[in-house]
Amino acid sequence: MMPNVVLYIAMSLDGKIARSNDQLDWLFEVDGEGDNGYAEFFKTVGAVVMGRKTYEEVLQLSPEQYPYPDIPNYILTRNSNREAEYVTFTDEPIEQLMERLKEEVEQDIWLVGGGEVIQSAMEQGLIDRYEIAIAPVVLGEGIPLFPEGTKETKLKLMGQRTSGQFVMMTYER
Repeated sequence: MMPNVVLYIAMSLDGKIARSNDQLDWLFEVDGEGDNGYAEFFKTVGAVVMGRKTYEEVLQLSPEQYPYPDIPNYILTRNSNREAEYVTFTDEPIEQLMERLKEEVEQDIWLVGGGEVIQSAMEQGLIDRYEIAIAPVVLGEGIPLFPEGTKETKLKLMGQRTSGQFVMMTYER
């Protein structure tokens, strides 16, 4: 069975994934339930793909220890001749990268973000499942989960649950 490409992400009630300055402080102020199912989700992940800005934010949020050291990590960037522990920087087109990863890994591929990478993956029809945690916060401005111009995509609701103050929604393409 081929692995799925899964967008697993949290957003504000008004659809933002971060403040305009990339900050996520608002997200950590919301009461969840334990880890909101993250550990269970992460057991299904065989590779991580994210954009450079998201990677920089991950480094700031986890300065002591990189959070995904034991699985392949790909950072999509225009400047791919960088090197860092635990990650591979690549300028490979996202559709080629995902195709290759589906052959190489047995578990799901976690598309972490951000907006540009998500938009590009949707443009190519690469996301199989959307797992979106909705936080009861209206930011008013910030970085949208689905930027203006994102390709219209029809999804099917597969499930929903609450986790503390979050509503966890699962959709399939």
